[in-house]
Amino acid sequence: MKMLKIVNAVLFIDFLLLILSVLFRPVLLSKGLYYPVHPIFGWTLVALVGSHLFLNRKWVKSTYFKKK
Repeated sequence: MKMLKIVNAVLFIDFLLLILSVLFRPVLLSKGLYYPVHPIFGWTLVALVGSHLFLNRKWVKSTYFKKK
């Protein structure tokens, strides 16, 4: 449960950073930072979502794959 709280917090922060990188794209482009930074935030988001789903696998299994 502690690991899930950490993953959720980092996931939220990474999502905000990804949004901010898009909102400030013109500024980041002029400094040459957009193309190195934005994909890092994006791939980190993908990894964190995967971790989040893995840590919630019991809930996902019981909710979506329950027997009728």
